[in-house]
Amino acid sequence: MKRIAIIEDVRQDSDILKALIEDSFDAQVEQAFNKAEAEALLRDGRFDLVIMDIELGSGAKNRYAGLGLLSDIRATWPTLVVSGMPEDNLRSLALTLHAYDFIAKPVDERDLINKIEHAFEWFKDDVSSDLATRNGLPDGLTADPHRKNKYLWKNRPVALTMTQLSIVQCLIEKPGAVVETRNLLKNLKSGMSSKALATQISNIRSQFKEIDNEFDHINNEQGRGYYWKI
Repeated sequence: MKRIAIIEDVRQDSDILKALIEDSFDAQVEQAFNKAEAEALLRDGRFDLVIMDIELGSGAKNRYAGLGLLSDIRATWPTLVVSGMPEDNLRSLALTLHAYDFIAKPVDERDLINKIEHAFEWFKDDVSSDLATRNGLPDGLTADPHRKNKYLWKNRPVALTMTQLSIVQCLIEKPGAVVETRNLLKNLKSGMSSKALATQISNIRSQFKEIDNEFDHINNEQGRGYYWKI
């Protein structure tokens, strides 16, 4: 049985997530409704997944309390961050703080279930082997020595979701060789379409360009797929 923590200050939202998860998985779900409860829950237990809101209560000190908790977890467990806050940089900030993925509110139930399934699969030993053990990465790309399953581009961390990371891994397995679209689509747990893949590729390029405006290593071969240009 999986053990999942939900850290969400709105009880109704938390209860809806809890019911959805219990209907979809063989899981024990535990809840915390503020930062103090969350700290105690995470300190005393071990979880297969944490689902956490960013804003945990009223007042300025609680507005970004979830990000503080996320920093404390430091990728001990896969964490899905959910938020309805309007700030544009929250997704990138959450990923920088080791979140597994980010989901905007209102939460799409199918998307949440798919991302939970993907998180469970990713963190199996045979799927999430540490990037630091892999050899032959393309020039400019290195494993982050401080964060498991994260890349550096030109010595700066790239804020990729795990779905995006798995796509990049496919592309760099044989740099210069085209990876067919149908094979890349296997990395998507929802929206398995060429359009959804193109959106993911565009977002990946954007994350690399945040670091290096001249980044141009992910290319498309029309009608076939994508490749990492060497």
